[in-house]
Amino acid sequence: MSDLDPAVAWALTRALSPRDRVRAAAQLATGEILNEYDHEWSINELPPHTPWAMYLAGDDRRYAYICFDFDSSRGNAPYDAARLSHWLDELNIAHLMCASGPTGGRHVWIGLAESADADLVRTLALLTAQLLPSLDPTPLANPATGCVRPPGAPHRLGGVSVAHGPLTALTNCTVPADAITDLTAFLIDAGAELPSPTLGLLRGMTVDDDGHPYIAGPKRPLTPRVDAMLHSEPGEDTSYTLAAVLAGCAHSRWRYADVLAVVDEPAFEHVRTLRGRHGGDRIPRTERGRIRALDAAWNNAVRYVAAHPLNGTGDDTNYAARSNTALAAVERAQERANAMPGLWGADRASSAARRSTGTHSTRAVLDALCLYIAQSAQLVVEADVRRLSADTGYGRTTVHTALQTLTRPLVDEDPESAWIVRVGEPEAPHGQRYRLSQRFSTSPEDQNRTQVPARPRPPTHPLNRTYWTTRLSRELQPLAHDTFAAPRSLGRTAGLVFKHLAVNAHSTVDDLVQRTGLDGARVRTALHRLRFHRLARRNGPGWSRGDDTALDRAADELDVAGYLDHRRTRYGAERGRWEWWNAELTWMRKPNKKRRGRRAPSGVALFAQNDRPDYARYPRGPDGRGDHREALNLVRAGVLSPAVALDAA
Repeated sequence: MSDLDPAVAWALTRALSPRDRVRAAAQLATGEILNEYDHEWSINELPPHTPWAMYLAGDDRRYAYICFDFDSSRGNAPYDAARLSHWLDELNIAHLMCASGPTGGRHVWIGLAESADADLVRTLALLTAQLLPSLDPTPLANPATGCVRPPGAPHRLGGVSVAHGPLTALTNCTVPADAITDLTAFLIDAGAELPSPTLGLLRGMTVDDDGHPYIAGPKRPLTPRVDAMLHSEPGEDTSYTLAAVLAGCAHSRWRYADVLAVVDEPAFEHVRTLRGRHGGDRIPRTERGRIRALDAAWNNAVRYVAAHPLNGTGDDTNYAARSNTALAAVERAQERANAMPGLWGADRASSAARRSTGTHSTRAVLDALCLYIAQSAQLVVEADVRRLSADTGYGRTTVHTALQTLTRPLVDEDPESAWIVRVGEPEAPHGQRYRLSQRFSTSPEDQNRTQVPARPRPPTHPLNRTYWTTRLSRELQPLAHDTFAAPRSLGRTAGLVFKHLAVNAHSTVDDLVQRTGLDGARVRTALHRLRFHRLARRNGPGWSRGDDTALDRAADELDVAGYLDHRRTRYGAERGRWEWWNAELTWMRKPNKKRRGRRAPSGVALFAQNDRPDYARYPRGPDGRGDHREALNLVRAGVLSPAVALDAA
């Protein structure tokens, strides 16, 4: 290939290119060629006078080729490329390695039999970069502009991209989409970690200036047990040791900065290294890999402690059993809900029918409650309408109606025939608690059946909690976006169809009708609206999900960006006012309290000197009653301290 005529190399590019144009490098007046491919060049013209790069994705933003671009400036590119090539050989994935030029870079190409979704390819690139630090993931993370110089294309410093093998891997694209999924699973097994899903804050959680969560409250010393674990060598399962120590740190109200100060202690071995594939010596993580591992572990620890505080000793010996019980209940509830898609349909003949069965918002609220149960590893969870609104995208009135539907008995006023059951009564400042009904219980007394269970018992290892939290959060995320939730947006129907579109497979209109409960006409209308905004792709008779990154662009085009953020801010202010009023009620019931103090310099009816430890005096009207409207205005103006305001939000 090094002696290949440029015209032949250009002809190869024309045959391979998924678009009718490539990108050409910029050139200064002095003749120097820059490493900037700033303009496009039609493949129907003569080859450009400067190096060119070929798009990896077509105009539909789906990847026709996957090219791993290893840059010598980032690390040992030949070594990393050889490792990846070895892994691909083990997975029987056809590929082609190229020496990109005189700087020592490498390209590893994979030709796909069917185009791949951009989100799947982006995840693959981020996982690979964790294990192979010289990889530049940029071409695989941006389907609109991602491009790489193809075999035979010249290099700006001289030479060309030289193929180390036959070109049939590119000219005869035979790699199926399942192979990419297998490679992703392989990388995770080798130690790469999926990014944690973005979830709302639980009660008691707040964030520092850098966005890292922690449990609100004064910092306390670690318990003797956790402190001993911190300074002792970890066990065989280093991830368990890390999780236990970080949970203890979170329970003691440590912050992320406090954890960073002790990250060199033995208990953090899982952050510094990852397990060898065959159980041998541990492999050092890259700097980015260490940060990513610590961030994910700390987020999980804080979230767990917020949902289920540890006991006084910092020990939780029943966690595995409790987690399995909660996850089994979630699994059964999800199976039952999925088996009855018509129950959640929106196309009902009357409002009475909708009230007696349910709508898609009802299913979204059920999924959110299941997510909370999976997160907290306990059957009873606390949830208020504003939190559910933030996680589902529906308004609080709709959420309230959905909760009424889910708690309504289906059989003879039997509360256990409902989907969820209220537990106790809400006591300020806490919200209502809920649990799944007993028909989803997997306790031993429910195993007395006359036939063998249709599916095996859930695994005894609680790590499948990550599966359920990731799956349920991904189910909810498309709904909680301005593109579908805001007035004058694409609407809930389009969001529902988008949610049920498969990422790596084609769905027909009939498939979507069955999954969504909508009629065919509404499904087709929604699909064409999604396609207009590049959120859906048509492939013959089938449809697949488009580029998720287009959601933000569609919100901007529809002029609805920021709607949900504004609503969350409004709900946060209302929650802050509610917390403030409850603190005022607590103070009013306090014996021997201070009635008055010095008036605030601003002249507002607040008192600078009082025995309220966290809040100022609640504003009062002329009649002495609480002025809730003025309190809301003050909360919006920031009268609460930052820590209290964050905790209330």
